Amino acid sequence: MIYFDYAATSIKRKEILKDIFENMENFDGNPDSLHALGRAGKKVLENSRVEIAKSINANPNHIIFTASASEANNTILSNFKDDFVITSKIEHDSILNTVNREKTIFLDVDKNGYFSLDELKEKLRDDVKLVSLMFVNNEIGVIEPVYEIGEFLKERDVFFHVDCVQAYSHVDIDVEKLHCNSLSLSGHKIGGINSFGVLYCNKKINPLIKGGEQEKDRRAGTSFTMGAYSMAKSFPKACSEREKIKELKSYFVEKLEESNFLYEINGNLENSTDHILNLYFPKVKNELLLTYLDMNGICISVGSACRAGSVEASNVIKNMYDENRARHSVRFSFGFTNTKEDIDFTFEVLKKLRGIDGKER
Repeated sequence: MIYFDYAATSIKRKEILKDIFENMENFDGNPDSLHALGRAGKKVLENSRVEIAKSINANPNHIIFTASASEANNTILSNFKDDFVITSKIEHDSILNTVNREKTIFLDVDKNGYFSLDELKEKLRDDVKLVSLMFVNNEIGVIEPVYEIGEFLKERDVFFHVDCVQAYSHVDIDVEKLHCNSLSLSGHKIGGINSFGVLYCNKKINPLIKGGEQEKDRRAGTSFTMGAYSMAKSFPKACSEREKIKELKSYFVEKLEESNFLYEINGNLENSTDHILNLYFPKVKNELLLTYLDMNGICISVGSACRAGSVEASNVIKNMYDENRARHSVRFSFGFTNTKEDIDFTFEVLKKLRGIDGKER
């Protein structure tokens, strides 16, 4: 099986799982319990908090553990449900499906997938209390100008939230330079265990999940020690893999350029992360391409994995181009298990697909 869907979720790092299972006494206890197993879990949990905080240059006291980045995003939005909000048209569904659209001002994007600081300046009003934008788009990998936006917003009376899920480990994140009040992260995107996320927040907020005093009254529920540990240990590994993944993406693009395929790259190749490549094949519908590659043991996606397995036209590509292009676009996303041999095999399979070269038969 060849896996090119790392932007949906990473293959799990078996060495970290092995480490956990060989040291279960550090994970079995509830970290809020006062006995020995609880204290052992608490130590692991708090050490992980420190490591994760360090990865984004944050104060560990500002790190809140959640069950997902979607929950982290929802937590911030729940604190502004009666206020005017600015976001973009290509955000993750956990933003777009949660905002009150009657009180939301949407930023447009150009054909490279960028929203602009100039449009934000035009649309920012005194009654806007939250600006929520993503750092890296999850479908096309474009790196958005959030550092410039943070610099602009830092002296203004507006809360700035950044979805950093696809940026984490691929692009340097520094909360001090971002001038953000909050940001969201996900552990499973970099090889950690699923169902663990992080909310960085430097302001007092109301919790979304209530019923306990965990996370200093900011998020109720028994702490997921394994999730925290696996995320903390995955980050340095993911950072060390940047160059390898960059080479893989470059190799894939070289193979495309050498091929006779009829294709275009969605977004700006020069200003995108090294793990995401979104391609438009005019003569091949994405559902057919997805199924064909799957039948040959190759995993890709047609957009966000958070649309419950559906093959809908990508909202991101529709906003950049149109619905027809969205229905002919697919995403390849690379990770630490991939090799150049995987890419070679994929191209051999693609060459046999009718219509990939744009010719009618």
